[in-house]
Amino acid sequence: MSDASSSAPLVANASARPRRPRRVVVWEWARANLFDGVVNSLLTLATVAFLLWFVPIALRWLVVDAVGIGGDVAACKTAEGACWAFLRVKGDVILTGTYPFDERWRAQAAAVVTLVTVAVALFWRGGFLGLMGLFLAGCLANLALLSGGVLGLAPVDATRWNGLPLVLFLSVFTMAAALPIGVALALARKSQAVVVRMVAIAWIETIRGIPMVAVLFAGVFILPLLMPPGWYTSSMISIFVVLIVFHAAYFAEDVRSGLDDFDKGQIEAAYAIGLTHWRTLRLVVLPQALRTALPALTNSIIGGYKDTSLVAIVGMFDLMATSRLATADVEWQAYSLEANIVVGIFYLVTCVAVSERFRRLARVASPK
Repeated sequence: MSDASSSAPLVANASARPRRPRRVVVWEWARANLFDGVVNSLLTLATVAFLLWFVPIALRWLVVDAVGIGGDVAACKTAEGACWAFLRVKGDVILTGTYPFDERWRAQAAAVVTLVTVAVALFWRGGFLGLMGLFLAGCLANLALLSGGVLGLAPVDATRWNGLPLVLFLSVFTMAAALPIGVALALARKSQAVVVRMVAIAWIETIRGIPMVAVLFAGVFILPLLMPPGWYTSSMISIFVVLIVFHAAYFAEDVRSGLDDFDKGQIEAAYAIGLTHWRTLRLVVLPQALRTALPALTNSIIGGYKDTSLVAIVGMFDLMATSRLATADVEWQAYSLEANIVVGIFYLVTCVAVSERFRRLARVASPK
């Protein structure tokens, strides 16, 4: 009774404690994080001075003196700010490039399918096989929409798959195929079989030692020369295969970092309770190794997504290339900056969204 009666006033006093003024909390945070020492204080003041100079200029160019989306080229030529009317006039070219004009709805639908596939995958709870089925369905839907030749859709050559649909198709589905291959490579590199281990090491180290530009060039221009006579391989298939091979090598090293950090005693414990080798890998080793490797995998996924723009060097039109294509019109050639800003914002938003989702996933998967 005495303990309960003595603890009651303490609880009451804690709940009745007055809240500190918000301005005091803000000032203490600023003093601890922004004005902690001479160097931090100078950097904070310099940053504030830069923002006070830059933000008004940017807002004036972006909004105040800009021509809105409904303007025309005549208004843009006399304006001192941005010309957002360029996006209305040339937006379809930026998004789909040289895809046939009457069929551009198919390219737009393919981009939506890919984005929906990624959104569903980021919140997937249906297991690995179901996730692979989701990506396979999304890939087949993209192929049907973009290439045509089925369901009454007119055929379209792969060289005309440009802009956003191309970037999403190559980045999303090549990495979805490369990730399980990368996991297999990481396991092969740790294998006791010498031949399997040496093949995995040769694959990984060769790819990591060659720039992606060189790998793309070899896949598109050299690989067809090595094919038997009469065999034809389209450039899209070559690029797709090359990107899978390239990303798999980097994913393998990311997963190996998780395997190296794994406690080997858990494997012995799994064998002791009767689990087979493959069930130990699937139920004990890989879940923990992938969780440890998740930050590195996230970095490789985002880097691979952005590096897809390098397909422009082999004649494909990514978003940046279609932006330049849109400025080929003499009347609008002075407004490439507006297109580049929008493309940059798109990459920034999508990369931040993926990064934040994986960060939350790592937080949920981390041991309590």
